[in-house]
Amino acid sequence: MSAPGSAMPADPGPDLSTDPNPPDTAAARPPQLATPHPITTGSAAAPAAPPDFAATAIRPAYETLPDAVRARIAAELGGEPAAISIAGGGFTTGFAGRVRSAGGELFIKAAGPLTPEVRDAYRDEARVTAALPPEIPAAKVRFHADIDDWTVTGFQALHGKPMTLPLHPDDLDRMLDAWALTADALNPPPPALVASGIRPKTAENLSVFQKIANGDTPPVPLPPKLQGRTADLAAIETGIERIFVTDQVTHGDLRPDNFFLGHDRAWICDWTKPRYTPPWVDTVNVLIIANGDGHDADRLFWQHSTAEGVTADELDTALAAITGALLDGWDEAPARIVSPAIHGHMRWAAGAAADWLAQRRGW
Repeated sequence: MSAPGSAMPADPGPDLSTDPNPPDTAAARPPQLATPHPITTGSAAAPAAPPDFAATAIRPAYETLPDAVRARIAAELGGEPAAISIAGGGFTTGFAGRVRSAGGELFIKAAGPLTPEVRDAYRDEARVTAALPPEIPAAKVRFHADIDDWTVTGFQALHGKPMTLPLHPDDLDRMLDAWALTADALNPPPPALVASGIRPKTAENLSVFQKIANGDTPPVPLPPKLQGRTADLAAIETGIERIFVTDQVTHGDLRPDNFFLGHDRAWICDWTKPRYTPPWVDTVNVLIIANGDGHDADRLFWQHSTAEGVTADELDTALAAITGALLDGWDEAPARIVSPAIHGHMRWAAGAAADWLAQRRGW
C-alpha cells in the first residue's frame, strides 16, 4: 500500500521505510550545496524543519513478538539473537530491525493482527521483492513465513547507512544511478513481477487544486509563493490523469529514505506497491526532497534517464498535483499503524515541492 508519507501520496496506507543502521550524524553539508530552501506552509508560518528520517518510526520491541515468530527467526539465524537494532526510520508501527546471532544476520520485518494493514503490506513486500529481476539493487528475501496471525520476513542484511539530511551530492548521485538502473530493469515489466501483482496508479487524491477551484473542498493554506494562484494551480494540475495512462512500471513509493547507502552504491528498499506509472514520477518524488535539501532538482531531473520524453508541462503537472496532495495532508491517518511524524514530513515535503514548482514558473 502507498502512503501519504510519500512525496506523492497516491493511495492511503502505511509507508514501510526501514533504516537498519544509525545515521552518520557527523556528516556536514558540502560547500558546493546551496542553502536548503526555507519551507513554509502559510503566509505567517515559520520555516519548517526538515524531518529526521532516522527517527520517524514507532516500533515494538523484539521481545513483544510472539514466541513462535521469534523461534522461526532464531531458526533462520542459526541461533538466538545476540544483538538487535530497531529501525528508526519509516512511518509505520510494524517491527523492523537488524537481528544478529552467532550464526548470521538478517533484517526482519514482522506484523500481526493488531496492525492488519501493516501485516498485509509486509506480505506484499516479501512477494514483490522476491519477484524482482536480479539486477535490481534491492535486499534479497532470505525467508518469509505466515505464523498464526503474523507475517515475518527476513531480508538480506545490507551494510551501509540509511539516508539522512543533509544529503551529500555523491550519495544523491548513487541513489539516482541506482534508480536509473532499476527503472530500466522494470521496463518492459518482467513476467514474474507482473504475476506478483501490479496495480494502476490513480489520481484520486491528486486533484486537490481542481477540487478547491470548483468549490468541492475547502482551501488549504498555501506557501507564500503559491498564494493567490489556486486557479493557476488547478489548470496546471488537470493533466495528471493522462500521465498515469501507461504500461510502464515504477517502484510506487520512492523517496530518498527508501534508499540504503553503501560505500560506492545504493540499494532501493520497501517494495510494497509497484504501480503502472511512468518511472519519472518517482524521480520527481526523490528530487522533491533533494530540492528541499538545497540540491538543483531541476537540473538533476532533466539529466536523469527516466526524464527522456517528458515535457516541461508534464513535470509541472506532476509537481502541482503532488504539492496539492501533500498540502491537503492526512489528518485521518490511524495512529495505530502510522507514526505521527508523517504529518511533519508531509508539511515539509509540500513546501519543497511548491518551491520547485514556483522556481520553474517564475513565481
